[in-house]
Amino acid sequence: MNKQAYILFTRVPVPNKVKTRLQSLLSGEEACQVQQQILQDSFKKFEQLNTQGIDLYLAYSDEGDPSDLFSVMPETFQAFEQEGKTIGQRMNHAMKNVFLKGYEKVVLTGSDIPNLNTEMIQTAFDQMQDIVIGPSADGGYYLIGCRASIDLTPVFEAPIVWGKQEVLQATLQRLGTYDVVLLSSLQDIDYPSDLKQIYPKLKTENHYLRQWLEKNRGVLE
Repeated sequence: MNKQAYILFTRVPVPNKVKTRLQSLLSGEEACQVQQQILQDSFKKFEQLNTQGIDLYLAYSDEGDPSDLFSVMPETFQAFEQEGKTIGQRMNHAMKNVFLKGYEKVVLTGSDIPNLNTEMIQTAFDQMQDIVIGPSADGGYYLIGCRASIDLTPVFEAPIVWGKQEVLQATLQRLGTYDVVLLSSLQDIDYPSDLKQIYPKLKTENHYLRQWLEKNRGVLE
C-alpha cells in the first residue's frame, strides 16, 4: 500500500438521474452519455497515478446498477459505494473510509472536470500542507484533500447548500486556522453552455468527450 490515495467521486450514469441540468438542451440519455464519456476519459488519465505512488479508488452513488461503470473501470481502481444523505456527508464518508486504510494523504475530486489531469492531482499531493482545494469556475470546488490528522467533518456536515455559488467561500470560512493551498481554477460541466465553452479548450487526453461532442454538436446549437 502507498501512503497517498486518490478518490474519484461520481454518480452512477443513469439517464434522467445524472447531469439533469444539461437537459435544458440534451435528452436524459444524451446527458448520461456526457457523464459516461468524461468518466472514461478520467479512468484512462488517472490510472497512470498508480505508477506514481498513489492508490486509486472510485466512490460511486446508489442511483442504479454500477455494472456498466465497473466494466470500463481499470483494475487499478478499487470501488466502494457512497454513504450519506447530502453530498457533504458522502464526501466525508468516502475520505474517512479511505483514511481508515492507513493513508497519510487523501485527495478527492468530482467526475465532471474534463481538463483535470494527473499533473494537477500530483500537484495537490505535493503542495498539501494541511488542506488543498481546487476551485471550480462556478464558485464551488472540484478537488479537496487533506492529511490524515485533519478531520473535515465540521465542513462536510455544515449547513452548506451544495451545488451553489457560495460553496467554496462557505468552506474556506470553516477552515480558518488551517494552511489551505488553492490550486488553479477549472471548469466543471453542469449546463449546456459549459460544454460549448470547454469544447475548444479540451486537452488532447479527453478523447471520449471530444469524440462525443464532435459527433453530437448539433444538439448543443
